[in-house]
Amino acid sequence: MNAATASGDAVFLRPGAGDLRHPNPHPSDRETTMLRRTVLKGIAAATASAVAMPAVLTRALAADAIELDVVHCWPGHDKFHAEIANAFMAAHPDIRIKYGTSPASYEDGHQQILRQAMTNQLPDIYFSGFHLLPPLMRTLKSRGQFVALDGLIAGEGAEWKATNYADRILALGNVDGEQAGMAFNTSTPIVYFNADLVKKAGGNPDAFPTDWDGLLKLSAAIAGTGDDVDGMFMSLHTGTDDWLFQAMIFQYGGNLMDDADRTVAFGDRSGEEAVKLMRRFVTEGKMKLGEEQAARQQFFAGKLGIIFQSTASLKSTTDSVGSNFELRTTRYPMADKANGGLPTGGNAAMILTKDEARQKAAWDYLKWVTGPEGQKVAVLASGYMPANQRVMEKAYLGDFYAANPNWRTSLDQIPVARKWYGYPGTNSVKIGRVQKEVLALILRGDLGPEAGLAELVKVTSDLLPRQS
Repeated sequence: MNAATASGDAVFLRPGAGDLRHPNPHPSDRETTMLRRTVLKGIAAATASAVAMPAVLTRALAADAIELDVVHCWPGHDKFHAEIANAFMAAHPDIRIKYGTSPASYEDGHQQILRQAMTNQLPDIYFSGFHLLPPLMRTLKSRGQFVALDGLIAGEGAEWKATNYADRILALGNVDGEQAGMAFNTSTPIVYFNADLVKKAGGNPDAFPTDWDGLLKLSAAIAGTGDDVDGMFMSLHTGTDDWLFQAMIFQYGGNLMDDADRTVAFGDRSGEEAVKLMRRFVTEGKMKLGEEQAARQQFFAGKLGIIFQSTASLKSTTDSVGSNFELRTTRYPMADKANGGLPTGGNAAMILTKDEARQKAAWDYLKWVTGPEGQKVAVLASGYMPANQRVMEKAYLGDFYAANPNWRTSLDQIPVARKWYGYPGTNSVKIGRVQKEVLALILRGDLGPEAGLAELVKVTSDLLPRQS
């Protein structure tokens, strides 16, 4: 049974493991003790109600307040979602925000929403991973459960739209020409490195390699500085999704599927070069094939030189590194500097309720979480790139990025950000997991690059919808 866990004023129905990539906080003993106390308070409050709210705030709410059921993924995001919700409720006393249990990943959340769709028990708002938004939207639409946001956006006026959202941000939530969701969190993979180990290996932190050859050479040099030190880590073979595999294809200028979404497209040169490079991570860069969480802990301890992570991990990584060493970030290398790109990780907020009054309340909440107020909180609590243009105003983040170069890296990669692709059909989650099994074989050398790429194409094709 899940215990109701209070986070400030908003309440979550479960404390759980954090997101390992988007991001994963590592609380101190003191924070853990505080969390336990908060959990106990939440359990006591939950005796009277599934969701408890402070008495003062509850009295301030209108008697006919609308209570919105909201689900977001990644338990590690609970804290900043709660902060955003509390500020919203203070400004909108006629609307209550109730968070359900936070699924452990986008993939788990996707499966949960599909199950709820079958029983017509959908939440009012759901934050879907970008790569799973297309299959989710299409499934809901086929069942008459999809709510397009185009009319709501148009109702705000062209000036509001242009002031708040760049076209490329809106495009992240657009599926088949309809606005399925509003981008909330956006990120790309970046390079985190230990400047102290780079110096020890003979490198220059101020001139970090911008190409793969230089990076692999530096990784090997770092690995040679001590028996307990490793050079680099990229989680291609662990985790639940294909985000970093897509990055490998995209940075060569490739695509996952053809324009008609019918045939796998990465069996071309982009795929050939990508699998060869991945194997070089091990043979030349001396990368060890451990688990992602262990690699993160090794990096925090100053025993791993380079790690590839989401920009969303910046806050938790900075906090975990502390004063152990000088932490720096830099851009992800582009093999094809003219055409290369990176998948935009993160999620989009969808409205799933069909009730007109609840839709209006849900839209008010979406405008808040994707507006400058919500985005400032989300960015500073994680490292995600802002999804709203106004957040760069002085009243919000202003000169923050200029004063914090590690955070600036996320903005520098905006020009190469593209959609995190979602495969057609209902097997997107399974495709990512099966691909990882093959990637592990390639990285270990159990499958050569050519055979490995052929197997990747085959297992992906086998899980796509059959063509009539």
